[in-house]
Amino acid sequence: MKLSRGMPIAALVIGIFLFFGGVVQGAETGLEAYQKGIASGKKGDYGAAIKDFSRAIKAQPGFAEAYHSRGLMYLLRGKEDKALADFNKALALKPDFAETYFYRASLYDSKNDLDRAIADYTKALELNPKLGATYTRRGILYSQKGDFDRALGDFNKALEINPDSGKNHFLRGKAYLSNKVFDKAIADLDQAIKMDPAVVSAYCDRGWAYQEMGDLDKALADDTKALSLDPKYGWAYYDRGLVYFRLAKYEAALSDYKNAVKFNPEGAPDASLEFIKHEGSQAGSEAEKTVKAVRKILK
Repeated sequence: MKLSRGMPIAALVIGIFLFFGGVVQGAETGLEAYQKGIASGKKGDYGAAIKDFSRAIKAQPGFAEAYHSRGLMYLLRGKEDKALADFNKALALKPDFAETYFYRASLYDSKNDLDRAIADYTKALELNPKLGATYTRRGILYSQKGDFDRALGDFNKALEINPDSGKNHFLRGKAYLSNKVFDKAIADLDQAIKMDPAVVSAYCDRGWAYQEMGDLDKALADDTKALSLDPKYGWAYYDRGLVYFRLAKYEAALSDYKNAVKFNPEGAPDASLEFIKHEGSQAGSEAEKTVKAVRKILK
């Protein structure tokens, strides 16, 4: 099962367990079974936790937290339909359960049901505006839908809550890049790289921003750095190949485009469109020969 990208599900589950373990009120046997479920879940014994929460529900049918927690265990075991049923039941019993909206949104997200996921993330934020990870997740979905203005708004809020998040600087930088606000994209990607120098795509994205601004030397340096971290990162080869072409380093350009297609053939159509924008920037027989060769590689 593919859970929501970038989500620390297990860590968040444990946090919610600790929270509910101290506040739940209910029948003694239901509460005891629930607390056993918390202990089982923290140990990673999700099957035992499901049985514990099921006993809690049997003893106390209106136990919203038990449905929520059992749903999390089903989600972690890849039983998405059962997880969804439990989340729905938890919300029917407790409509102001922000965390359940968050996890149901994560489930919809994993199914690529973006509209439902966004609606649930939005409801979670209405109930608890301090759920910083929710702004991040919704911002990613807005980016996927091409709504970069709303994505930027969410990443701004996420950074207000957690200004030291390299991930949110990276994501906001990508949103600025998509909006062609290159100076702000570079500033955010600088921060992301400072916080985590091993993020390959941050160098590649910053390199693209530099290339769009015409600073080919810095673009070349960033693409080369990305490839030093991951020699099979196809996008960096595509981007550096274009830099080399624009610098009239034709043999290097051809070599990079060949590697790009080798490691990321799906990127060829987009790379071809970008190359077309610049293929007339160089003159001479070698440039013409290279243009034909690149077109053939990317075809």
